[in-house]
Amino acid sequence: MNKELLEAAARSERMGHFYIFHGGSSRERREFALHLAMILNCRETEKPCYRCPSCRKIQSGNHPDVFILEPLKVSLGIEQILAWQETVYRKNYEGEYKVSLIEQADTMTTPAANALLKVVEEPPGQTVIIISAHNAERLLPTVRSRAQLLYFPELGYGPTQAGEAEPEWKEALRLSGGMHALAEEIKRHGPAKVVEWIGKFRRAVADQDFVALFPLFPVENEEASLYLQALAVELEKEIIREGGSVPALLAVREALAALQQANSRLVIEVLALRLFQQGGKIGD
Repeated sequence: MNKELLEAAARSERMGHFYIFHGGSSRERREFALHLAMILNCRETEKPCYRCPSCRKIQSGNHPDVFILEPLKVSLGIEQILAWQETVYRKNYEGEYKVSLIEQADTMTTPAANALLKVVEEPPGQTVIIISAHNAERLLPTVRSRAQLLYFPELGYGPTQAGEAEPEWKEALRLSGGMHALAEEIKRHGPAKVVEWIGKFRRAVADQDFVALFPLFPVENEEASLYLQALAVELEKEIIREGGSVPALLAVREALAALQQANSRLVIEVLALRLFQQGGKIGD
């Protein structure tokens, strides 16, 4: 699928109900999603006109039937998806179509993704759901299989291209697996800190040394999520190279989901114990 085909589908009111926009920049994906929302809800013959009340409200972010959902933390949790569900199932206020754009969807936790699936499997009428992700491969296969995908070519290092090609940004981008939103969080926190924490955690697990975990605390849940997401990226890369541990990756992903409900110290200690039971195998 390409932009032209999708725009034509919107003009003929033959759009599907679920799409994944991936690649490129988050700004480019958002702008095209809002462009489609204007086509679907514009009141003039030439759509979008950019002048009617509907188009103007969508451009200003004030249309009651067009929703943009962004992570409140490093990851997109189930609480946000459940709250969004309530808006999706309400009747349209004034538009022909309700359009939802879920941004940074590649940070979605597994419980959040499963909650999203319940909506896309039985969507309300006249509803279009678009999830925006830099890396579609980080989405659950069950989510990808239900959507039509639109790829945006890469234009550079990311949304903050100017001045962002320095080594620290490149390292943050590497640690994030190419996810720009996560890379920006890592850069703000400090890539060296992320590398150091992951290294100490992996050594403690490899040595099955529970006491060696103590210097890793205290960390806030948001900080722990940052570390564990970067660790998951490392493990994914090692699995691709056939030197990683799939059970270890699954354990890390479950720990990320658990951070929504439990404090970081408990989650990390339980994760370490699970990895101890796997023989301390966490990759190369």
